[in-house]
Amino acid sequence: MKSIFTLLISLSLFTSTTIWAQNNYNFDTSKTEELRKRDGLPNFFQKLKAGKDVKVGYIGGSITNGGLWRTKSIEWLKEAYPKANITQVNAAIGGTGPEYGACRIQNHLLVHNPDMVFIEYRVNNGGAYQGRALAGLIPQIWKNNPNTEICIVYTISKGMIEDISNGNQTRAGVFMEPVANHYGVTSIEFGLEVVKLLNEDQLVFQKGDKPAEGRIVFSNDGTHPVDAGHNIYRDVLVRSLKAIENHGKQGPNVIPEPITENIFSNASLVPITNAKFSSKWKDVDLGNQVVINDDLTDKNNGTKTLFAKAKKTSKIGETFTLKWDGFLLGFTSILEAKGDIQVEVTTDGVSKIFDMKSRNGKTQTKYIFLDEITGGSHTTTVKLIKLAPEKIFQIGQFLVVDN
Repeated sequence: MKSIFTLLISLSLFTSTTIWAQNNYNFDTSKTEELRKRDGLPNFFQKLKAGKDVKVGYIGGSITNGGLWRTKSIEWLKEAYPKANITQVNAAIGGTGPEYGACRIQNHLLVHNPDMVFIEYRVNNGGAYQGRALAGLIPQIWKNNPNTEICIVYTISKGMIEDISNGNQTRAGVFMEPVANHYGVTSIEFGLEVVKLLNEDQLVFQKGDKPAEGRIVFSNDGTHPVDAGHNIYRDVLVRSLKAIENHGKQGPNVIPEPITENIFSNASLVPITNAKFSSKWKDVDLGNQVVINDDLTDKNNGTKTLFAKAKKTSKIGETFTLKWDGFLLGFTSILEAKGDIQVEVTTDGVSKIFDMKSRNGKTQTKYIFLDEITGGSHTTTVKLIKLAPEKIFQIGQFLVVDN
């Protein structure tokens, strides 16, 4: 948002009875295009052209964490703007979505004060909480530095081919594009070019789908591109950035009214030291401290990054109690197969059984959210009531979303 006038119009169109606020841009959110400029990235390009220090941040999932499109994009920027001192912060973590990203973006990315942030979450459920999680990232970025520019990039997985072939947004994307419209954020669709090459029989989407001879092999698993696939992503990004190099008005971005109620703009990581644990919990040795930076390309899926600190127990009946403010509480934890770990969660006197089950039925170091409740001050007690043999119940930092 580059002008107070735009903000005032946005405010005048928002009413308390409206769930989705009036968009500042009216791009069809059910359709996809390679480039939607919206407000553009003028502050980013101004610093690049002026030869200043420019820090580029990335947040998303595994396609960005270890993905070569990120590295290739930095290489191109350095070639295109040789006078600028360009560095990067890789704050992407595989297998995580924007609901977790909103809780950790301050700790893992914004502390480094990036000038530019690329957000990649469509494959990892970018539509989590119907876009409210994604919508919470943008105000946090601009509150940290209103001159930081933001670009949403849409990567592709095999299940998205049919929708994108028809020019449609994906099931997650239809909740992401309203956010981009509302905040004026540029979005770039990587998937259209991939599908175009596929339909022209120049590309094999997943190794083994058809003979590879004479064709580009995009991925081995249907999700994570190999080098040639990342070249496609890079090329789409480059031509899109060239197209908006001189687009938009420089100046601080103004945060408009929230697009809807209960966006994740006040999400945070809360250390386990804020909770009171019963006697049979032990501290977990997580190894050396890990700091998010450019060297963590293959390291930031580790338990240290997810947990920060952790406690564990193998005793049924052990508890911890946390006082917190907000409408949504989550845990970082070791998740197991369905039924292996069950807890009784009591919040403000109301109890419910939760299964600490993983998404793939195997042991995973991940995160899990409880049910949304009315915002306010709460007290939650978690009691271990079921634990499979040779398993442990391990808890790290808490995920708290306040409104």
